[in-house]
Amino acid sequence: MNIALLLLRAAVGFYVLATASAFVSVVLKLRKLLPWTPLLAGIGFAAHLAHLACRTAAAGVLPVGDTRDLLSLLCWAAVLVYLVSWSRTRLEVLGIVILPLVLVLLFISNILTREVFPVSRDLEGGLLNFHIVVAVLGVAALFLTFAASVFYLVQERGLKEKRPGRLGLVLPSLEKCDTLSKFSMMWGFPLLTVSIITGAIWNANFRSHARFWESKESFALLAWLILGVIVSARYLRGWRGRKAAYLTILAFAALLLRMIGVYL
Repeated sequence: MNIALLLLRAAVGFYVLATASAFVSVVLKLRKLLPWTPLLAGIGFAAHLAHLACRTAAAGVLPVGDTRDLLSLLCWAAVLVYLVSWSRTRLEVLGIVILPLVLVLLFISNILTREVFPVSRDLEGGLLNFHIVVAVLGVAALFLTFAASVFYLVQERGLKEKRPGRLGLVLPSLEKCDTLSKFSMMWGFPLLTVSIITGAIWNANFRSHARFWESKESFALLAWLILGVIVSARYLRGWRGRKAAYLTILAFAALLLRMIGVYL
């Protein structure tokens, strides 16, 4: 078996485990899992480094001849930044920001060809169904995020105008709206991440060319990036309030355009 390919599989596998550990430890508040995230990411980083070393030895130069190789090197460097930053700051939230970005970048950039994650033709339907179910669950969770964001903006406007409970509605407090938005987003964002990854695996195995940069898929990526910014700002800077609500509504609109685009 090709050693470089085996090392790349190992690297991506450990990155996936590290990302899952990061989300589970933060979302479910399982403190025992916190040390596992940098450990798993570190093993993946070492395998990725060995993969790059094998490629360099085979080519005689650092493999940056095309965009895929350059992005692979960028992802490796991003994990290095994460590991160094975590060792200095012990910020667990870095894992739910940097690691998903690395994974999505790897999976949508054509670096991971069908040889990296081969899927039998017998499993084509099962993988596609899993991708659709995860995507639907992620968008469903973000329906709640969208509603909480709308409630927040309406409630804030009512309080500023000293007319809370406009339109005869009893709305939750600003704090409850913000908490609900944060809670539902922390379920919707990882589910959306998984749907993008599984979609990329399906495309690599059963399509002749990647389609993640087509207009419909661009809406999903745009929504994912906006939600990633919100998650990052919430945890790293304590961001909340009107800006987060407006960006959440924008991300949800992009997701709806993606879902509607399936049938257009």
